[in-house]
Amino acid sequence: MSKVNPFVDFKESKAAEWKEIIEKGLKGKDFNSLITDTPEGIPILPFYTPEEQSEPLISNPFQSENPGLSPRYWINQFKIIVTDEKAANSEALEALNKGADGIIFNIDKKTPDLNLLLENIQPEFCAISFESTKAQFNLIKDYFHFLKTKKHNAQNINGAYFYDILASRDIGVDTDIEKSYKELASVISLNKEFPHFKSFHIDACLYHNAGANIVRELSFTLSKFTEYLDALTELQLDISSIFNATSFSFAFGRHYFFEIAKIKAFKLSVLKIMSAYEHEGSANEIIIHAQTSKRSKSVLDFNVNLLRNSTEAMSAILAGCNSLWVEPHDASLGKSKETFKRIALNVSSILKEEAYLDKIVDPTSGTYYLDNILNTLEQKAWTQFLELENKGSYSALFKEGYVKEKINADEQAMAKAVAERKEIFIGANTFQLIGEEYPVMEQEAGPNKYLQPIRATHYIEKLRARTEKHVKEKGPSGRPMATIILLNTDPVAKAKSDFSYSFLGIAGIGIQDETILKSEDDLKENLQNCSSDLVVVCYKDRPENLAESIANCSAKVLIAGMESDEEQLQAKGIYGCIHRKSPTLEFLNQLLTDLGIK
Repeated sequence: MSKVNPFVDFKESKAAEWKEIIEKGLKGKDFNSLITDTPEGIPILPFYTPEEQSEPLISNPFQSENPGLSPRYWINQFKIIVTDEKAANSEALEALNKGADGIIFNIDKKTPDLNLLLENIQPEFCAISFESTKAQFNLIKDYFHFLKTKKHNAQNINGAYFYDILASRDIGVDTDIEKSYKELASVISLNKEFPHFKSFHIDACLYHNAGANIVRELSFTLSKFTEYLDALTELQLDISSIFNATSFSFAFGRHYFFEIAKIKAFKLSVLKIMSAYEHEGSANEIIIHAQTSKRSKSVLDFNVNLLRNSTEAMSAILAGCNSLWVEPHDASLGKSKETFKRIALNVSSILKEEAYLDKIVDPTSGTYYLDNILNTLEQKAWTQFLELENKGSYSALFKEGYVKEKINADEQAMAKAVAERKEIFIGANTFQLIGEEYPVMEQEAGPNKYLQPIRATHYIEKLRARTEKHVKEKGPSGRPMATIILLNTDPVAKAKSDFSYSFLGIAGIGIQDETILKSEDDLKENLQNCSSDLVVVCYKDRPENLAESIANCSAKVLIAGMESDEEQLQAKGIYGCIHRKSPTLEFLNQLLTDLGIK
């Protein structure tokens, strides 16, 4: 048996040595060409070493109080919209028997009868939470009274009230801020008897779902949090009572590692705020409720949303969330089916019971890459937060339109990147399911100062809606179809063919046929006999007879790839060239118009 110890006997490598090896492989190409920037302006390096790593400051919460639970514990939440107490109670009991650890009752109508709503539910053994878009502080007081009346052990009560006064205002709900602050302060005072129930909530999901990048999401959340702290301390609440009653909710999106780093960076910043308010606390006291993103979902090929839910849930768990709600993957289509609610509940269960993510507290600890982006995110978010504080209070910035303006800019940048295929969305801008039936649900960012969730694929959905409405009016034969012609089996031609499928698919254009020609001489005959609306010609080397071949073609002819003399080719009958630098939305909108689609 070898006695080599790989951790001792190998020479330690330095970053400079790795860089030198990479530069040799680049053969004169600039090393900086390998560095990419994120929407937050964070450079992603081609490799990371311990030299970029700092001491680990944030680790995931460790569950040690209950020996029957795993060391990495999170609450698997199930949400119920309450319209009838008995029906909601029945649904909650069923969910608890099928893997839920907690129930979130969404209540925006009348205050429910808690005796009916919570019949046969044991609050000491599951987390009971409430959610509303309008203030329902009396409901939380009633819940505390209910718990006392039923003689439940206050130390065993877990849950939260997911209502954010300022977030409610930010979405356009008429809110009496000063009155709500006083009601919140009253509830926080009662909250001391139930130390594990969190009655004060900060909602960061709205920023993410409205399109903010991660740095903006963190800085606005910190700004809003400090405004709350100032208002509540002015109402004579002590800072410890406020922190002990606080929970935060974050939406988790597509950028897996950055979403993990986001929460750890946020906790670092909150610890700074705790210190500024002379409160001694730890990262484990910062309670994070996670939910899957609305922004990352699409109505196009909606089953792909299930896969997105899985990776988003995993990043939330690895980030150290305390509870997790997975929204059913068909939510973007409207009301969710019961089967899909069940699937959503099982996402968290599978990650716990089959992927064993509850067995290791923090598998991300010591990751050079994550530690680097964590620290960079925290620094950028903290700097931006201080800039916001210098500009004024969060509410003042919101009222003057600054918050909406900045988030809109982030949203537009990402939505256009998606439309231009710089950010890939399976089913929307690549590998589309042409011919699927779905409800046309167009979204646009509102012109007013209020925030609203908006899908990153909304530009593509709007474009596809033109085609789908046309097909609905004309029938299946009304769908524009294309023929793809490859000159030889060259890999370049095949790559251009693959690109053409996805490019045209953005507009809902189907592919009627894909033909491979062994000789350029066959091109003219194939073009003249083509029965589709469009023809896309893919090649490595441009055929000499291209202009002659398209002379009598009734279809619109596209060339896959850039041609320096595109204008001259258009004069000879080519409709245009499609490639990665094409203005996708502009080109496809005009193409649909020229095909007679309104």
